[in-house]
Amino acid sequence: MNGRDALNTVQVPEPYRELFLRAQEYVSRYFSDRSDDPTHGSITISGERYILVRAAAMSVEFFDLVTSLYRDKAKDEAHAVAKNLLFDLAHAIGKSDARVFQSRMGVVDPLACLSAGPVHFAYAGWANVLIHPESRPTPDDEFFLLYDHPYSFEADSWLRRGERATFPVCVMNSGYSSGWCEDAYGFPLVAAEVTCRAMGDEQCRFVMAPPGRIEAQLAIVASRSALDRPPAQRLGEVIPIEVPEFFQRKRMEDALRASNEALERRVLERTVELERANAALMAQMLERQRAEEQRQHLELQMRETQKLESLGVLAGGIAHDFNNLLVGVLVNAELILQDLPDGSPLLDSVRDIESGASRAADLVRQMLAYAGRGRMVLENVDVSGLVREMLSLIASSLSKKADLRFSPGGVAPVVHGDATQLRQVAMNLIMNGSEAVGDAEGTIHVVTDVVAHRAEDSDGYIGTTLSSGLYAMLEVADTGSGMDGATMERMFEPFFTTKFTGRGLGLAAVLGIVRSHGGAIRVRSSPHEGTQVRVLLPVTQSTESPTVAAARADTRVASSGVVLLADDEPLVRDVIRRMLEAAGLTVIVTADGAEAAAVFATRAHEIDVVVLDLMMPRLNGLEAFAAMRQTDPLVTAILASGFTGDSERVNPATLGFQSFIGKPFDSNTLMQHVRQALAVRAARRAP
Repeated sequence: MNGRDALNTVQVPEPYRELFLRAQEYVSRYFSDRSDDPTHGSITISGERYILVRAAAMSVEFFDLVTSLYRDKAKDEAHAVAKNLLFDLAHAIGKSDARVFQSRMGVVDPLACLSAGPVHFAYAGWANVLIHPESRPTPDDEFFLLYDHPYSFEADSWLRRGERATFPVCVMNSGYSSGWCEDAYGFPLVAAEVTCRAMGDEQCRFVMAPPGRIEAQLAIVASRSALDRPPAQRLGEVIPIEVPEFFQRKRMEDALRASNEALERRVLERTVELERANAALMAQMLERQRAEEQRQHLELQMRETQKLESLGVLAGGIAHDFNNLLVGVLVNAELILQDLPDGSPLLDSVRDIESGASRAADLVRQMLAYAGRGRMVLENVDVSGLVREMLSLIASSLSKKADLRFSPGGVAPVVHGDATQLRQVAMNLIMNGSEAVGDAEGTIHVVTDVVAHRAEDSDGYIGTTLSSGLYAMLEVADTGSGMDGATMERMFEPFFTTKFTGRGLGLAAVLGIVRSHGGAIRVRSSPHEGTQVRVLLPVTQSTESPTVAAARADTRVASSGVVLLADDEPLVRDVIRRMLEAAGLTVIVTADGAEAAAVFATRAHEIDVVVLDLMMPRLNGLEAFAAMRQTDPLVTAILASGFTGDSERVNPATLGFQSFIGKPFDSNTLMQHVRQALAVRAARRAP
């Protein structure tokens, strides 16, 4: 093979070989025209000035520097800053270099424009490139590139240091290659590293696709890469694949600048109007001042709402994963207790495990309440009666110096909600008022009523956006110490307190409960002048709770039959299987919705009940259930979720499910649902 035929800078599928050979010839000539002039501090290649930078300075040492600058922040946050900076820089360089080479080579075909990129990559010392045959570099939404970067300078800098990375480090490789290809094809592309030699993988592998398709492609490639890893790594921590976003900060700045420009245009228009109507000058100036104050107020309110929503999403996500773990702990403890003989020395230890897991489940329920995803047992609740009940229970715990007054309205404020959660709202607000009064003389005034609310009067309310209409009101006002502005800005944050530590979720849980009931909360306070908290909840229009009707179903049926189980968590699958088999049931286990739908399509005649987790890969529980109904419209299924509030969010009964079960649960709860479903299935099959 002569030099003309030796493609040694890049490895590509055979159909692209000739195209990349031509690119290699051009780039080789380009880099051969080089002159170094240290006296003028310049390196020139084909008329372009270049600079040399140590590889480690742009990778492992750069991460060290940023981490040291962010000593007061979490290490993950420092790494995120470093990755954003490196990716944005490399993406911009890649786009610029691609534009220069396209012009010099005189090519316009997207693949021809792309071809010089990997070759230039090799000559510039970034990495070698291996493009996999399954890649589809088409100039449309189906674009998909799977490639490796052997000898990546970033991974090499970590390996030379002898340091094992905990995340994919080839950030500039991702940014440069996606920037080059994005410019070549003329539409947005993004690249993410799936495996990395700096993490102990065999290769640095990347996936590139349009932003709208990158996550689906990553899921396919990541699952395949996980199977390629040694068993020891496969059982370790799962490293999430991050999808970088080019110039995210710049877009936010542009959006803010556009907003400011729009505001400036409005001010200019107002000024012109003022010049034309000199007689109305003072009125227009006052209007502008009010508009500016309103804008600042709305921006502050929006930031506060976004912060609380973000904390809610975080709490909900943690609670979801925790619930899956607690299923395994609680059920395994229960199964062990069933097998241990009386007098066993292990009984107390297992009961302690069960008790600790139950307390953890209580904390998870509080977190879900804060996130607005708590499981609710719905019924019609008279708020006045609920408050009266709470006052009788907690009266002895209130400040002895406080004068407690309760003023129920003339109309009973009835809401459709969870009585237990609403009691927690009332108790927290009243106890907060008592603590604010403390040892000083003061008053706690509790008011309940039905009030008419106008949407335009919603300023200051946090939670659900309120429309005009009737609302049940719970108001607690105290004459205690009050709060300053800094405290009010943080009062809804989880675990924030001005008292001693270890106080729990407090007002954060109150906000989550109010929000999950479709209501809103307003707090008014100032130092030494007391606090007034008003909660508005929609007045009920419904009658009987779905949970009440479900409780009346007949669950008296023998534990026999075939259950199809689908859950993507191995621990959950295993304990549910053992629980059902211990009750005499036959269990078919599947790892996701697609597998469950496929099994049901061939074995529907022998399956009595299906238990589906809501959140699963490939097909989620709702999608799998819809596919099963194509096979058997009378399929009997139970929906399960670690987000216990999903029973209200997706309304399983309306979608055709027999019931909903929230994680964590014990064997009695699960068997009650399964027996009820078996009874329904038997009735459907009866002639």
